[in-house]
Amino acid sequence: MRGLAKALNRLAIPDLPHDVRQDFVVSAATQVQKQAFWLFVALLITTPFAVIITPPEAGWLVRWGLPGAMAAYCLFGMFKLSRDNAFAEKPWRAEKFVVEASVSSCVGALICTSWAVLSWLGAEGGERLHFPVILVMGALATAYCLASVRIGAITHLVIDITPIALLLMFSGSVLDFAVGLSLALAGLFQWNMINVHHRHVIELLMLKRHNQQLALTDPLTGLLNRRALLDFAEALGCDGTDSRLILIDIDRFKAINDSFGHDTGDEVLREIAAIVDKRSGNNISAARLGGEEFALLGTPEALPAATALALLTEIREAAMPHGGQVTVSLGIAEGPLDDERAWRRLYGRADEALYEAKRTGRNRYCHADDVRSDTPQRRAGDAQAGRAAA
Repeated sequence: MRGLAKALNRLAIPDLPHDVRQDFVVSAATQVQKQAFWLFVALLITTPFAVIITPPEAGWLVRWGLPGAMAAYCLFGMFKLSRDNAFAEKPWRAEKFVVEASVSSCVGALICTSWAVLSWLGAEGGERLHFPVILVMGALATAYCLASVRIGAITHLVIDITPIALLLMFSGSVLDFAVGLSLALAGLFQWNMINVHHRHVIELLMLKRHNQQLALTDPLTGLLNRRALLDFAEALGCDGTDSRLILIDIDRFKAINDSFGHDTGDEVLREIAAIVDKRSGNNISAARLGGEEFALLGTPEALPAATALALLTEIREAAMPHGGQVTVSLGIAEGPLDDERAWRRLYGRADEALYEAKRTGRNRYCHADDVRSDTPQRRAGDAQAGRAAA
């Protein structure tokens, strides 16, 4: 059973770019849930008319059995779709729903096709054409509703249209042949439109993801930007425990720009960003906050204070694009991240520690707990002067 479930999952959800797979599945499930409910309503309403137009001599199965099965199928589908599945919050439900929708569409198609074929075989003269026309109208409408679930929509078209189109084309009647050919061409056209729709949805999702990455990524270094770091801080604060912030500032970066040019300065920034980024992952995010300032934010367990010393050494010993040595100063602080005010407080403490490392000689780190307790006015004045010197 598990192997069958995996096979159905692969058929219902095709290979997709990893970055957009979840978004695609959630979007497809949401669209089908919105549209399929009213499709079931329409099918349920038309079921009594199917009973009326079926001739009595067609037999109990065709006149009552299959329409009754369709009515039960529609009622069950309406019941399933009336629930709020919260796909965005629970993507696994979306995957399950897409598979179920694909299987369900095949069941509905088999019921419809069986009714239409048997009714066509039992009808006489001009009444015959009523059944394929009704079937194909329903098939095209269903395929449109299922367009987001490509395999379900295409399978539905094949099951619904192929048998009745073949019967018409090989019935011996020129009119039937023309109708059958037209139905087959309509199915192929819909098939093509479903594939085009599928490609367009993936392209739009890829574009959306790309734009999201641009909005949250520093274009020069590829690290997260300040906004993305704030989002990560908000997520960290949800568990109510303390977090650790390490601020990293390049010493005398202006001198590099002045002596070697801004292009070389950008190369230095990228080199240091790569070193900082090696520490990200496992509940740690690396970001460029602007200019020559970087940050590491994470849980104290994932981001030990000893990371600061390791960064000092690695950056100091790294080969840099301009051929000289680059050093950094670091400030470390811990605290909760319950809200935006808590973030500002944590950042302020780390920034004070960073300034202290600058003030006491650079190429070192300082912990917020070790910063001297000057008055706020004194500290503000010192910080202003220190930044001018840096």
